[in-house]
Amino acid sequence: MPLGTTPKWVITAGLALVAVIAMVAALPTDPNATRTPFQVGATLAIVLAWILCVGEPIVRLGIASIGRPAVEGARLRALSLGYAGLIGALIVGQVSGSAGQSQSFTVATDIVVLVVVPLLYASFSAPSWLRRIWAYPEQDEIRRALHDLLLYSPDRASLAKKALEWATRLVGGAAAFIVDADGSILAARGVSAEEAKRISTGTPAAPTISLPLDLEEGKGTMTIVAGPFTPVFGQYELSLLRGYSVSITAGLNRVSLTGRIASLEKAKTEFLNLASHELRAPMTVIKGYLTMLAAGTLGAMPERAEKVLPMLVAKSDEVTSMLEQMLEASRLEEGKFALKRQRSDIADLTEAAIREMQPLLSDKNQVTFDRPAAEVTSNVDPDRYQIVVRNLVSNAIKYSPSGAPVMVKLLPNGKMARLIVVDRGVGIAQEDQPRLFTRFGRIENRSTMHTSGTGLGLWLSREIARMHDGDLKVDSEVGLGSTFTLEIPIDHKG
Repeated sequence: MPLGTTPKWVITAGLALVAVIAMVAALPTDPNATRTPFQVGATLAIVLAWILCVGEPIVRLGIASIGRPAVEGARLRALSLGYAGLIGALIVGQVSGSAGQSQSFTVATDIVVLVVVPLLYASFSAPSWLRRIWAYPEQDEIRRALHDLLLYSPDRASLAKKALEWATRLVGGAAAFIVDADGSILAARGVSAEEAKRISTGTPAAPTISLPLDLEEGKGTMTIVAGPFTPVFGQYELSLLRGYSVSITAGLNRVSLTGRIASLEKAKTEFLNLASHELRAPMTVIKGYLTMLAAGTLGAMPERAEKVLPMLVAKSDEVTSMLEQMLEASRLEEGKFALKRQRSDIADLTEAAIREMQPLLSDKNQVTFDRPAAEVTSNVDPDRYQIVVRNLVSNAIKYSPSGAPVMVKLLPNGKMARLIVVDRGVGIAQEDQPRLFTRFGRIENRSTMHTSGTGLGLWLSREIARMHDGDLKVDSEVGLGSTFTLEIPIDHKG
């Protein structure tokens, strides 16, 4: 690094003092002349000053290379060694005396100089192939940095700070900053935000290199400021930063997109929570009055009204079920979804859930339940287990043609019980099946476009199954129907 003001004045004063002493001593030009003790001391002072002047850059550049980026450190070491070689050749040539006149000594000195010259050339303008060799030890670190940059940065500011660390290392810059699309300083390294703003809008004191960043919000820039050992930037540095800036842009855009997706997910969850709570009360009132009408509590009804009343009750149950899914989904997203487990006969629970689905059948479909003779006990949340059963049976009915049977089987198998729901409906293509268990995942095609649903049922059902240490799977083929299998651990105790 450059010396401060005080060290410079001290060195200047010391050299001036040595010059004064040399003039006062009146050193003889004849090397064989007798010298006084004062003249010997003056000679030693001159030699020491000369050694400090020519040796200081060698030591200083060597020390400066420690801890530097690979390319910059190699350049500084090459400059230090080259300078040391030239000074060494000069000193040996001066002190060798008559030995320096021999041909072999001259050849040896020339060889040393020929070796030193490429070192000096490499330190100032190394070819690209040599820089790549110097940079090789850092390649693994660069790859890891890019990996972290693209995958693990939590926000744009943190990502930008990480990016600047390696941007300065790649080219040996002293400082760097990123200007966001709105003109603000997103991150700065080695320089304050105010200074970065001044450099970006004015004429910088040191050389800089700026690269555009094509951000989603608009144009941004990354600027690297040269340091004392990187006075200029060449094509090599420019090519490195161009490739790196593409990764930075991708990383910043990914964080922006992730933030927007998170905001949308939060808005969806809040809407589900609000809608499910606000609609539940009026639907409860509607269902209550429809039940009273069906029971005749409010008096006799016209015959035509009595015929449509069961369908109205079924549709109200369907809406209530959708609201239930929305409410449970919002609880799950907010981390408030707690199971209330108790040891239960899941055969009874399954049968009760299917019985509740009867109003939806409307003489179109028949649901048969192949119940095992013995109890099948499991430590489950009864209400949540029945939600899964109703979702599976409801989907089987909705996606099956009129009159097609729906079969439900409960099969104990060692430590697990398997609830299998089989339909002969439209079926699901293999490539669409992964979307079934995603939130709001619905398969939109000609066969399903007129079927209502929230896209939450199967996602919620699988989450409930996995919270019970089980799982929910599907096996389906287009035109041949679907088979959904719910696996639940059996409780053999008691």
